[in-house]
Amino acid sequence: MLKSINNHEVTNKTILLRLDLNVPISNSVIQSTFRIKQTIPTIDHLLRKNNKIIILSHLGRPEEGIKTKSFSLKPIATVLEKILNTNIGFAENWIDGVNFSQNKVVLCENVRFEIGEKSNNDNLSKKIAKLADIFVFDAFGVAHRKECTTFGISNFLDTYSGLLVDNEIQIIKKTIKNPTKPLLTIVSGAKITTKLKLLQKLLEQTDHMILGGGILNTFLCAMDYEIGKSLYEKSSINEAKKILNSSNYNKIILPTDVICASSDSYHDSQNKSLSMIQSDDRIFDIGTKTVETYKQYIESSGTVFWNGPLGFIEQPPFDKGTKEISKIISNSNCFSLVGGGDTVSLIEKINLENEFSYISTGGGSLLKWIEGEKLPILEKLGAYDL
Repeated sequence: MLKSINNHEVTNKTILLRLDLNVPISNSVIQSTFRIKQTIPTIDHLLRKNNKIIILSHLGRPEEGIKTKSFSLKPIATVLEKILNTNIGFAENWIDGVNFSQNKVVLCENVRFEIGEKSNNDNLSKKIAKLADIFVFDAFGVAHRKECTTFGISNFLDTYSGLLVDNEIQIIKKTIKNPTKPLLTIVSGAKITTKLKLLQKLLEQTDHMILGGGILNTFLCAMDYEIGKSLYEKSSINEAKKILNSSNYNKIILPTDVICASSDSYHDSQNKSLSMIQSDDRIFDIGTKTVETYKQYIESSGTVFWNGPLGFIEQPPFDKGTKEISKIISNSNCFSLVGGGDTVSLIEKINLENEFSYISTGGGSLLKWIEGEKLPILEKLGAYDL
């Protein structure tokens, strides 16, 4: 059984709470509060038990030892304070001690400013552990990383999972191991190599699979379709062919049409059938007939797992296909699990985040769990015990 604050009494303690507050920030303005809001149940739970909380998180990938303003967590403290409706202290220099003053919650500056965090330095882990009585890990999005604040502290403090981690694990198991059938999986990305294990694992379990992005283009190229100057991975053509020659090939639902533009312009986009793609075209989105085909599969599915947008969503109008698929899933009766930052951001943008069954905070950690890889801190907490 997972060692969790949900099944153990944790009261009147000082808690080191590792969260994943790695949210998009532009000019000190937070673009998405999704991950912040997902942390609230655990914080509320610990406060109700009369605990004091020291929150640890990273933001981005700063150079260790250099405090860069653009990677500061200070803007997050302000937003967290509003959402919690309680005073939040902010500790810029926290490694040698945290002063709560009149606060019960203190957010520490970016843990990745500390030299040794990413390498899981034993001395740094020990020093951080001295700040509190208990370590609660509730940062599912970084559960695949073995760093001081995602793993190392657990060697020196009694450690528990938080409510978000508990929920993530429960939902993923339900979706992948025991889904309501049929199971439809949607997988997109630039490269097959980054998701090869995921594709292989899911093809064994899914009933139908939709591909997108460079992954789709690589498969189309492997099938001798003209893809013009579209993004694809030449080195993975043979891997794609292996899958296409396997017994799981018939699970893959290929598009019938796509949205293309010429290689030097985004403004001349056309809806083309696969057979009409020219040598100077680039594929940027799924076509209108394909959206209708995918709609039929989604509406007849019991469960949908979605990882990765189906088009070049950063450049309208090539976000249209992904938006349409979002609306179709949100209006269907299936159980839907979405994971992957780009997909989640678009869903938030069109205000559909509350219309999906569950949106995961995990990216790499979610995929590695599905692939069958054991995540260090979760294995230590008993997440894989029968």
